[in-house]
Formats: sequence, C-alpha cells, structure tokens
Amino acid sequence: MSATAMEQDFNKVIMKLRETTGAGMMDCKKALTEAKGNYDEALVVLRKKGLSDAAKKAGRVTKEGVIAYAIAGPAAAIVELNSETDFVARNAEFVALGQTLADKFAKGQIKSVEDAKDLVAPVFQKLRENMGLRRFERIETKGGHLYGYAHKPDPNLGAKQGALIELSREAPELAKELLLQIVAAKPRYLNREDVPAAEIAKEREIHTEILKKEGKPEAQIPKIVEGKINKLFYQSLCLLEQPSVRDNKTPISGIVKEAGAKAGGPVAVTRFVRYQLGE
Repeated sequence: MSATAMEQDFNKVIMKLRETTGAGMMDCKKALTEAKGNYDEALVVLRKKGLSDAAKKAGRVTKEGVIAYAIAGPAAAIVELNSETDFVARNAEFVALGQTLADKFAKGQIKSVEDAKDLVAPVFQKLRENMGLRRFERIETKGGHLYGYAHKPDPNLGAKQGALIELSREAPELAKELLLQIVAAKPRYLNREDVPAAEIAKEREIHTEILKKEGKPEAQIPKIVEGKINKLFYQSLCLLEQPSVRDNKTPISGIVKEAGAKAGGPVAVTRFVRYQLGE
C-alpha cells in the first residue's frame, strides 16, 4: 500500500472516531497515533483521557432498516434487515420481508444469510434499492419458555429495537417486563459471571488512569475503582444487576425472585438476545 493510501485510510479512521465519540479532530488523531492505528484501542485511549462519550457512542452505525423477531415452537429468531434509506425502511413490503425472514429462521427453513438472498432479491428488484440481511440469531430451548418483543413507536412501521428471552418456566408478565428492560437499558450480559475477564481488566485500567490524572491518593484508588466497576459497569451492563426502568431502584434480580414467589417456584433467566438497528 502506498504512503498516500495509508494516510487516506488513517484519516478515514480518524473521521470514524470523531463520528462515534464526538471528540475533537486532534484528540482523535493523537489517540489513533498512540494506538498505532487500531480503532478499538484508540477508543480506550480517548476514554482514559476522560472522553466518556466514546463509550456511549462507540459502535453506532448510520443504517436504516428493521428489526423483526418470531417464535416457532421451541425456537425463536431475531433479524436485522438493512436498507439504504428511511423511505424504503418504512415500506410495508420491506417491513413484511423482515418478518418473513424472522419466521423462516425460527422455523429452521433458512439457516444462513446466504439462504436469505432468494427472498431478498424480489423485493430489491421491486424497490430498486440495495438491501440485505445484516445479521440474525436463532435460539432453541430444551424445556424452557421463549418470549420476544419488538419496539415499534408506530405500529404501522418496522421496529428499530427488539429482544428475545428464555425463562426456565412460563412467566409471560415477567418476560414482558424483562424484554422492555432489555430494550430500554441495553444490557450486554446476563450477570457478572458472563463478563470476560479481559473486559473487566480493561475497565479497571481505564478508571485507574482517570483517577490518577484527577490526583486521587494512590492508596484510595483500588477501592474507588472497585466501586466504579460495581456501580458503573456491572449495574449498567448486567441485566440481573440493573435497576428496573420501572422505578430506577429495584434490581432486576429482585423482580425475578418476586415473580418466582408468585408463581410458586423459582424462575431463572437462561439467556437473552438484544438487537438495535445499526449496532
């Protein structure tokens, strides 16, 4: 690759950093240089410098499309179907295509993005806009109960967010509350045991660096960091530790326990899947 081409690629990554973090051009350039051109490491550098918007905005992609889900017996699927414009994303035939794909994945009638191309092609030919199945996930339960939700601000349009959840026993009201929680609060993990050790170590490193720059006493830093990991990390990203969006106080684990007491036996959240358009 020529020096000019390398510089152009470097500048493209700088622009992506600006778009996802809101940080200034020079901050992004310095961070990327420090990270030796690695985008993900540059995000970490920006966070260490106190640009916390990097964590909130990282991963956003400006794409249009729909999120759809389907449940078929012991299986469920959720899909993200993308389009180029919001105009097509609002088209009834495009929205219906998203639902058809979700149905067929749930039933096991299609099993890959490649399998979906024959279904997408006719709608593409009719609407004359590039579109494609970006991702899908299918889960199958053995004795559990599956539930789904797609958030539609307008019932006539496709959803931009959605989720699936598996519970150990039938509990539709609990499932409804948890699905709303998942879509609204955006957890990434079920509980703290699911969080990769490397990710926790990275969080500790970031908060330690920030506290040192703030001039906190060295001896107090480990305790402060653990407090931040518990409150800002686990409570933010782990579903069972999040405070309920209902009152911003009751932990989700307490709501699950309460539901089990009403149902006459414990209810366990086995897993969940959350999709948001463009993430």
